[in-house]
Amino acid sequence: MRQSLALLITLLILFTSLLFGLSDRELAISINLSGKQRMLTQKMTKEALLIRSNIDKKVNIDRLKESSRLFNKTLKGLIDGDKSLKLVSIEDNNIQKELKKIEKLWKPFHSEIENVIFNRATDNTYKLLEKNNIPLLNEMNIAVNMYTLEKRGENKFKLANDINLAGKQRMLTQKMAKDLLFIKNGFKKEYYISDFKKSQKLFTKILNGLFNGDKKLNLEGTKILQIVKQLRVVDKLWINLQPILKKSLNGKDIKSAIDGLDNILIEMNRAVLLYTKAFNRQKQRLELSYIINSFINKNNQLKRLVNLSGKQRMLIQRMAKLSLLISSNIDKKENIKRLIKFSSLYNQTLKAFRDGDRELNCIPLKSKLIDEQIAVIEKKWKPFYKNIKNIINQKDGRGKSLRFIIDNNEELLEVSNELVKRYEKSNRSQNYLDKTRLRIVNVAGRERMLTQKMTKEKLLILNGDNKYKSKLQKTIKLFNDSLNVLISGDSNQTIVKPTNKKIREQLAKVLSIWMKLKPLYLKDNLSSKEMNIIIKKNPVLLYEMNKMVKMSEVEVEY
Repeated sequence: MRQSLALLITLLILFTSLLFGLSDRELAISINLSGKQRMLTQKMTKEALLIRSNIDKKVNIDRLKESSRLFNKTLKGLIDGDKSLKLVSIEDNNIQKELKKIEKLWKPFHSEIENVIFNRATDNTYKLLEKNNIPLLNEMNIAVNMYTLEKRGENKFKLANDINLAGKQRMLTQKMAKDLLFIKNGFKKEYYISDFKKSQKLFTKILNGLFNGDKKLNLEGTKILQIVKQLRVVDKLWINLQPILKKSLNGKDIKSAIDGLDNILIEMNRAVLLYTKAFNRQKQRLELSYIINSFINKNNQLKRLVNLSGKQRMLIQRMAKLSLLISSNIDKKENIKRLIKFSSLYNQTLKAFRDGDRELNCIPLKSKLIDEQIAVIEKKWKPFYKNIKNIINQKDGRGKSLRFIIDNNEELLEVSNELVKRYEKSNRSQNYLDKTRLRIVNVAGRERMLTQKMTKEKLLILNGDNKYKSKLQKTIKLFNDSLNVLISGDSNQTIVKPTNKKIREQLAKVLSIWMKLKPLYLKDNLSSKEMNIIIKKNPVLLYEMNKMVKMSEVEVEY
C-alpha cells in the first residue's frame, strides 16, 4: 500500500511538472539568483574601490575575480539555463529582452572590472564603474521584479515578493559599503552620504516588514520559525553596527563598517535560502493537494472550465468597452491600467485551457473538439490583442485599432462562446443535477459578459453608431430574461430554482442593482450625468454577478 501511494505521489508530481512547465522550485531559484545579481553589482564596485584604496588588496582581487565570474555565469544561466546553478531558461519574451539589455550593459562594465583585476585600471576606470554600476543594478532589479510577477495573481506565490526583498537586503549591504568607499575616494561626497542614509533607512524598513509585514512594500511577514530565528540574527548584527556606521560617515572605522556589512550579507543570504526552501515546500503541498483534488472530482474541474471560458466572453466585451472609454478620454489613465490587466488575464486564461495554470486552478481537458476550438480562438485573438496593445500604448492616432476592436469583438465573442458550449457538452454524467449545475455556471457566466456588452453598445450609440440600437435591445432582454430564469428556474433550459440561501440573496442583490440600471440602458437620450452612473455602477453589477457565478461553481448545495 505504501509503495503504491509513493508511486502515485511521484507520478502526480511528475504530471504537475510536465503540465505546467517551469516549476515553482525553478522559479524560486530564478528569483533568488537574479536578486543576488543586484548584490553582485554593488559588491564588485565595492571590491574594486577596496583595491584602489589598497585595503586587503590581494584578498579583494581574489574576491573580485570570483564575484565577476559568478555574475557572468549567472547571467548566462538566466538567459540560457545552467544545470550547475539549477537555472532553467524562461520563455517569457519580456524577461529575455530585459536579460539581453543587462548583458549589453554588463560587457563594458566587465571589461573595466578586468582592468582592475589585472592592474590596468586608470582614474577613468573608476569613473566608469561609478557611472555605470547603478544603471546595471537598476536593470537587474527590473528583471527580478519581472520574475517575481511572472504568472502571478493576487493570492498566488505570496512568498515571492518576500524572497525578492530579502534578496534586496543583500544588495543594500554592498551598496552602503560601496557608498562609504566612494566617499573615502572623493567621489561626490554629499551625494553618496545621502545615498548611504537612504539605503540604511530602507534596510531597516524592509527588515521590519520581513518580520511583521508591510502593505506598502507588499510584504507578507513570516511566522516560519527558522526564518524568524535567522532574521533575528540579522537584526542583532544590524542594531550593533549602527554606531560604527555613524562613525564611518565621518571617515572613521570604515574597514570595521564594511566588515560588519559583509557579515550581515552572509546572514541575510542564509535567510534568503530559508525563504526559498519554505517557498518550495509550500508550493509542493499546494501542488499535490491541487492535483489530487482535481482527480477526485472531475465534475468540479469541468465547472471551473465552464466558468473560466464563460469569463472570457465577458473579458472580450470589457476590453471593447475600455477601448471606447480610453478613446473617449474618460478616466483614461485608470482605464488603460484596467485594459492591461484584463487583456493579460484573457491571454493567460487562453493559454491555460491548453497548457494548464495553477494560479487559475485550471487543468486542461484533453479533447480534440476542445483543442480545435482553442486553436480557432488563438488565431482570432492574436490580431485582436495586437490592436488592444496599440490602444494601451496610445498608438491609435487614426482610430484604426479601435475600429478593428469594434468590428471584430463579436466574432471573437462568438468563437469563445462556442468553447463554453463544448466544455459543457463534454460532460458525460447522466446525473441531472450535474448537468443543471454546468448550465447554471454557463448562463450566470454569460450574464457577466452581457453587463459589459450593454455598456459597450450604449457607448457606441452615444458615439453616433445607431446600428447598435437594436443590438442593445436584444442584449438588455437577454440579460433580464436570464436573470429571471436564474432566480425562478426553468426546466426547459435545464435550470433549477435555487434553494441555497446565500445564492438566493446574491441573486436578489444583482436584481436590485439591475432594476436601477435597466431604465438608463433603455433610455434613448441620456444626460452625461446618467451615462456617468452607468459607467460607475456597471462594474458593481459585474462584481456582484461574478460572485453569483463563483457560488454556482463552488457551493455544494444549489
